[in-house]
Amino acid sequence: MGLVSWLIINGDDSLANHAYRDKERQDLILASEALEENRDKSFYCPNPLCNSKLFVCAGDGSRKAYFRATKSAYKHIANCPYANSSVAFDDNKFNELNFSFENAMQNLLVKKNPKNSSGNSKKSSYGEYYNLTLSTIKQIYSICKRFPPNYSYGNEKIGRMILDDRTAYWYPKGVFGFKIIESCVKGRFYDSDKNEIYLVAPVANPNYHFILSISDINLYKKIRNMVFENKDKFIIVAGDWKASNLGYGYFETRIYSDRQITI
Repeated sequence: MGLVSWLIINGDDSLANHAYRDKERQDLILASEALEENRDKSFYCPNPLCNSKLFVCAGDGSRKAYFRATKSAYKHIANCPYANSSVAFDDNKFNELNFSFENAMQNLLVKKNPKNSSGNSKKSSYGEYYNLTLSTIKQIYSICKRFPPNYSYGNEKIGRMILDDRTAYWYPKGVFGFKIIESCVKGRFYDSDKNEIYLVAPVANPNYHFILSISDINLYKKIRNMVFENKDKFIIVAGDWKASNLGYGYFETRIYSDRQITI
């Protein structure tokens, strides 16, 4: 069964198929495994900054299990990526076999939209599209956040697609090549003389620094304003990361369009 078949989007609470037994987020548990345990038992949100308590649920009595913060006293913190559905899409319309992370990233890192940004699609007699391919940064980020780092989607490990607090240990020497980063603002975050934006990641332990180099002045201003207005939120960036000449722990990418960034 492909990962996409597990996806359930419901209301304003994001549904993950994994959580943690321990506060240190070392003992991962899948929702399908938690179904075998006491339904009243709580688990920890995958976001290490969030103290919400998650409980296992089963969608419509089926085997599609998921975790959700069902208790009003233990809700997610503000701006937790597991608090709100970052992308609401019908998983039945997306074909995991069509997805190539490298191709998707290459399409994001161009100035103009690719001719077919949704992959091959067909239209039914009812006017609904299906057989689509994940293509936007929000769609790819959503997949990455819903599943554990060691799971695969489209033959690519989740941990190889994204740098966040769960996957930081995958990158002991740095972040190189096509990657999505879950970052935040720390201190001064821009230099208008260089047209650069500065971010740090992972969020809970920001020991890597990321430089967004934007040659288009209008695009730079747009992204700078976007980041300024959302300084308290996670900034998601798709880049082709290379080592910066600033030294260890500094990486940079070129930004060609605002499709590379989402909040």
